[in-house]
Amino acid sequence: MSNNKLSVTILFFIGFGLLFFSSCSFKNRQALLKTPYDADTVRTVRVVNGTENTEGYYNLIKPEDELAVRNVQDMNLIVKRQEGPNNVTQQVFTTFKVNSNGEVTLPKIGAIKVAGLNRTQAAEVIQKAYESKELNAPLIDVRIANAYIVLLGEVAKQGKYVIDREDYELIDLLADAGGVNANANRKMVRIFRGDRANPEIIMVNLNDYNFIRDPKLKLRAKDIVYIEPRRIASSSQNFQAYSSFIQIGLVVLNTALIIYNIAK
Repeated sequence: MSNNKLSVTILFFIGFGLLFFSSCSFKNRQALLKTPYDADTVRTVRVVNGTENTEGYYNLIKPEDELAVRNVQDMNLIVKRQEGPNNVTQQVFTTFKVNSNGEVTLPKIGAIKVAGLNRTQAAEVIQKAYESKELNAPLIDVRIANAYIVLLGEVAKQGKYVIDREDYELIDLLADAGGVNANANRKMVRIFRGDRANPEIIMVNLNDYNFIRDPKLKLRAKDIVYIEPRRIASSSQNFQAYSSFIQIGLVVLNTALIIYNIAK
């Protein structure tokens, strides 16, 4: 092969290589939180680095938590309630912080140990404490105000969602977020749970209704739920980037042809 033909061949492969590898670098570039275990789809639910599914784990109270407390029977017996429009009294929660000793300090009864309890158990302990102070038929409700989930990706409303009940599941979260949008990859939803340095990763196929049966999809505090875009959606959004690299490739090929013709 002559030197001219060799040069043209080298230039051609350089141009093709630039185009190919550049395109690869943009593939799924908008997808976040990618892991070594990713695929386009899972059958129903797949768990990587699984942990024991301890009942009630997500709602155990710990120091620095914020407890929202109300007396359903009459909150005025604990704190004065605010009045709304037309002098209608509002049934609201009042927030109290759990201290480093795992105690929450409440009006009339003082410090109550709540760390290690779930919100139902804490409500029972607080209710008994108020009853011991001869409070008139208290009915205590407790929520963990900072027990939240982070939702990211192809949904109508991204953000933090507070767990306000015991049976809050993935399907409930998606409903609260307004559902997934048209660009969502419904066959690969990821949930990151537990230790951020070594999280449990749960992958879910929303197209298979059997996912609603899986107990792993009962959400826990600090879960991160991510719904990535479909590949076709990512490709269409990056069309201009691909076009730029195609143009570069064509310029390289045209240059190679000009050099070849001149060298004849």
